[in-house]
Amino acid sequence: MLRMSSTDTSTGVAPEAPPQTPPTAAGVLVHDIAGESPRRDPVRRRRLLLMLGSAVIVLALVVGMLRMLGVIGAQSQADRDAAGLEQVQEQILPPLQELLVSRETFFAAEREYLPVMQQASKDVADGASPAEQIAQLRRVARRMRSLSASLSEVNNVAEVTSEARADLVDAVNILARDAARNATTLQKDGRPLVAVNDENALVPIRRMNKSLLFVLDAAQLPVADFDLPGGTDAHPEDHSTAM
Repeated sequence: MLRMSSTDTSTGVAPEAPPQTPPTAAGVLVHDIAGESPRRDPVRRRRLLLMLGSAVIVLALVVGMLRMLGVIGAQSQADRDAAGLEQVQEQILPPLQELLVSRETFFAAEREYLPVMQQASKDVADGASPAEQIAQLRRVARRMRSLSASLSEVNNVAEVTSEARADLVDAVNILARDAARNATTLQKDGRPLVAVNDENALVPIRRMNKSLLFVLDAAQLPVADFDLPGGTDAHPEDHSTAM
């Protein structure tokens, strides 16, 4: 079989490689949002945000002056930046909303778990039968095992939400373990029960919330639209706004 030569036979010079398509501004910003992390260097992040804020202000002033002088038309750099940010938000919102649905499933289970634990502790202290609480705890454990399996089945995880997703999986698995353990304990002898505290589910919950806040901040999405710290706390009885 003949092999095609990469050299021009007429000149003996290899042809130049075709130019590569430069990345779009939206693609670069999505990559930056995914690359930065609240777990890495908060000082660097604050410095980056300050520099970006200063650059935006200076750019807005320059564009405004040029518009007044008639040097540039309506399609300014600021307009292009706004369009780029809109593209970034369109890319981030679908995986973010998908993750938030699973997050709400977790917090719904937590809202069931916490009062059941309180009632179970009271029943144990009063010598009453905790049969109803045992059934509820087992239901919570089953729901969390199912949620953990569905989260693990996702192959193409968006980079911008990967850390928050990992924290959610940790919290789900811990709640499943605690609910199952407490159901078994109640059924046996009513020994001291395991609560949600700083040693278990609250740690990944707080990390998840912090990571999601960073994504909203970097993409300039209003936190008021979300059940997160500083946003709309739809259910004060759970830890959706814990930091």
